Amino acid sequence: MIEHEIFDNIKADALFLRGKLKEAFDLYLHGATELHDERAAFDLAYMYHRGFYVPTNYFMARKFYHAASAMEGGAPLFNLALMEIRGQGDAPDLKSALRHMEEAAALDCPDALLYLGTAYTLGCVFDPLNVECLSMIPFYRVIPRTEQSLLTGTGLDPALEDERFSVIEADEYAAVEMFERATQYKDDTYISPQIGAARLALGQALIEGFGMEYDPRRGYRLLERAALENGSREAAAFLTAHGEEAQIYGISPARIALLEKKEN
Repeated sequence: MIEHEIFDNIKADALFLRGKLKEAFDLYLHGATELHDERAAFDLAYMYHRGFYVPTNYFMARKFYHAASAMEGGAPLFNLALMEIRGQGDAPDLKSALRHMEEAAALDCPDALLYLGTAYTLGCVFDPLNVECLSMIPFYRVIPRTEQSLLTGTGLDPALEDERFSVIEADEYAAVEMFERATQYKDDTYISPQIGAARLALGQALIEGFGMEYDPRRGYRLLERAALENGSREAAAFLTAHGEEAQIYGISPARIALLEKKEN
């Protein structure tokens, strides 16, 4: 009986992290093209996307993100959506980007859920300031963006600017649903900042009655968890700025003092 070859992502990732990029690239390429492994395809796309070992090639990055699009967790679809928003590898396609972002959210990608919650809040498709893309080497993580630019402002095609607001409508209910789903993870080992951001957004929504659901007690508790468990400075700042009201809804003065200390 002939055993089927299995892609060894641990070995490939170890080579990448040790700076042996050619060897890592060759393993990812073999895994993606010969073994049809989705994780290998995602990591190969990432190397093309970021220009590791090979020159940056957005066309090839898109190709292999597509090949990995059914991968658990939705990271390939999220990256593909960002590339479509930014016009990397082809002309910007906001409708396709939104569709891929929704597909990533359906696979419980926390960053896609946060993105859609914000998009439904704003009523437009936007280019995240702080996210370059997602990586899985060696684990799920956000790659911060080095060049900060919005898909808005002077010099852009007016038709594209109009399209940002035409492909999605503001929807408070949908926004709250996205933020709610993003807070549901049991294991936030690698995504604690995202969980903190979701708790912050959902907590503020509940405090303000955004989405027609008004539950300030739960809202303040979510903010407390975001600050203490996820290290959210924004949540800590909100709680210290609204200390008296937070105490009314069950956050003790000692907790407020602790949060103020963490914030500073």
